[in-house]
Parts: sequence; structure tokens; C-alpha cells
Amino acid sequence: MTTAIDRSTDSIWEHTRKPPLVKLVNAAGSGLGLVGIRWPRISAEGLMASARKKTGLSDFGDGRFREGLGILVDSFNAREDVHSFGRLLFREFVTNLLANRLKIEADIARHPEILDVPVDRPLFITGLPRSGTTFLHRLMSEDPAGRTLLYWETVLPSPPPDPSTYRTDPRIAQVRRQVEMLGRLSPRLATAHEVGAEIPEEDNSFYAHDFRAGILGFLYDVPEYNRWVYDNDLDGLHAYARRQMQHLSWKHRGEYWILKAPTHLFALPKLLAAFPDASVIITHRDPCKVIPSLCSLAAGFRGILTDRLDLRSLGSRMVETLALAPRRAIAARESIDPARLFDVSYDRMVADPITTVRTACDHFGYDFTPEYEARARRYLDANPRHKLGAHKYRLEDFGLDEEIVNEHFADYRAWLAGRGLVEGC
Repeated sequence: MTTAIDRSTDSIWEHTRKPPLVKLVNAAGSGLGLVGIRWPRISAEGLMASARKKTGLSDFGDGRFREGLGILVDSFNAREDVHSFGRLLFREFVTNLLANRLKIEADIARHPEILDVPVDRPLFITGLPRSGTTFLHRLMSEDPAGRTLLYWETVLPSPPPDPSTYRTDPRIAQVRRQVEMLGRLSPRLATAHEVGAEIPEEDNSFYAHDFRAGILGFLYDVPEYNRWVYDNDLDGLHAYARRQMQHLSWKHRGEYWILKAPTHLFALPKLLAAFPDASVIITHRDPCKVIPSLCSLAAGFRGILTDRLDLRSLGSRMVETLALAPRRAIAARESIDPARLFDVSYDRMVADPITTVRTACDHFGYDFTPEYEARARRYLDANPRHKLGAHKYRLEDFGLDEEIVNEHFADYRAWLAGRGLVEGC
């Protein structure tokens, strides 16, 4: 599947060729559109009804998720450029989130002792997206004492995993097939962000299941939903996340959770208030390198849902939204105990990852055991940089330049310069 970019107008259009099945589905949808039918129809109530039918369950638990679900669906429906195959994918994705929610609540109703599972001393890795959070998370997930979150668990979390079948669970094969399909729909994703059924993944699913998740505004072009997520004080943001952590670790535990998501940078005070004994690692990288990499990743996902993607619009919205994260984090740090935070330079981490992990563990009091170090070194040997190919990106592909990015991130660059965390800042 190849991509063509057209700069003949103010917009920068990316036209992505679709597989035959996608073309066939879209042709059917276009035919229905000629008689005034937008197919498939999507509504919040309809998605909830589909999830109930799929699972045979009815209890979604706390009803706060309905507001976010409604805003997400309305924002998605407002997009005129999403083709029928894209609408089918969205419908299936959201239905699965709702079905997972129903199953989790049913598991807890049958086994209320799940809510007695402790969540002690979790470690959260955050920072701007594309600043090394994934690399550090997967490296630190090699700690044999830690409990990480594998991708298959984020997609199909119920029933809670059992240690005896953790590596043979039939859900792994099911999720592996989904990953393969995603690769066929957008081959560029393989070099931008490796996804695998048994690879540690971000904790975005905890918040997506509650429809209070920045990741949903990243995967889909839903600016109204994005504004709601980042402009509102979402009380109890982490309550449902803790519930899912207890659910997943009911039978399969570690001494502590090792989690990561860039979106935690937007709300550090809420994260630390919800997890009073949590530790937070924050990675730092030049925003001029972060932004085009993130835009390229977003284009890989969003291009699946449309025949043409406006890269200039994507770049403009991405830089504006992302600039909020360090601005809020810097302000929040004034009232946060420095001992709870540990800053990591991307360049220094890539140059000497083992020292980075050892120093972070020493800072927080986690044991960097000989076994941990040996496993981390094996991981590095097995996963050299650019193993799946180099991820190529440029600011100008998204209508951006260094002046625009530096203007948005001026406060962050000044903060970095004062601490020597990023060269050139």
C-alpha cells in the first residue's frame, strides 16, 4: 500500500491506497450514501446495545463513562471524511471497549475480593510521546519483580489472566491476528511503533474503557472530544484505572506495576493523588523531533479511516494539544515532592540505557538485581535500534517548521535549558 502527498492547495493531502476489501466496503457505503443513508449508523445507545448483545451482560458499572462516550461518538459522527470501512472499525473498536467494561464488572461481581488486591508502589513512565517512553518502559518491564501490561491484556482483559496460562492463553492468538490485520491496513505503523500481542503496552486501555482517554483523541480526528478530555477537570480520573489494575493482577501479580502513558504528563497531580506511593519517570526530548514523529504515527492510524488525510490540519492540532502537557507538568511540579519524580534525557538514555535504569531504580528504591540487569541486557541485544526499519518523518510534511514548534514549546525549552536535559535547549 503506497501513499501520495499532494501540496497543490493550502492543505497537505495524503492519499492512501486501500486493500481490495476496504474498497469493496466503501463502494457499498457510497451506494447507500446516494440514497441518503450513512452506513453504518453509529450512536452511543446503539453501541451499548451491541455490547450487551455481544456479552449477554447489562451492568456497565459507574455511569460516568456515558458522558465521554456520547461526546466521542458525536465528535466522530461530525467528520464527513470517514469512509464506511472506517466507520465499521470505529464501531467495532468502541463496542469492544464497552464489552470489556461489562465483562470486568461481571468478574468483580462474581469475585468481589478482586477489589482487595493491593496496588503498591506503582511505577509510571511518562513524557512527551516519542521521547523514549516506550523504549524505557519495555526495558524496565524486564524486572522479574514487576507486573507489566501486555498488549493482549489491554484488548481482551476478561477473564483475569492466570499465571499458569499467561503465555498460552488463546486470547494471545486472537490479538495476534488483529495486529496482523492492522499491519496490512497501515504498513508504516510497524516502523513507527511496534505492536505485538505479548509486548508491553501503554496503560491507555484503562482510561479508554472509561471513555476519558487522550488516546481516543489521538487515534481519531475528534477535536471536540479532545477538548473535553483536556479542558475539563475529570474527577476520579484514575479510580477506574485502579479497579482494572486490581482485576488484572488478582491472580497474576508482581511486587509493583510498571506502566506508562504520555497522557499522564497532562495530569500529574491527579495521578499522584490517586496513587500516593507511586513513582514517576519523565522522559525529555527535543520537541522538534517529537512532533513530526508523533504526527507520522497519528497519520498511520487515521489514514486507515479516510481516503485522504489533511496533514497540515493534523500537524497544527497536534502541536497545539501537545504543548499543553509540559506546560501543565512544569506548573504542577511546584507542589510535587521532587523525590517522587525522576527526569530522563532521551539522548543519554539511548547512549547508556542500563545506567539510566539503574539510576532510576536507585532513586526510587526499586531493586536493580543481577537478574534484572541480565534480562535488560538480553532485551537490548534482541532489540537493536531500528530493528524494524527507520521511522522517517519531517516537520514540513505536516505544514510545520522549527519556529512554529519552538514558539509553542518556548516555556518547556527554557525549562529544559535550565536543567541541561536536552542538548540545544
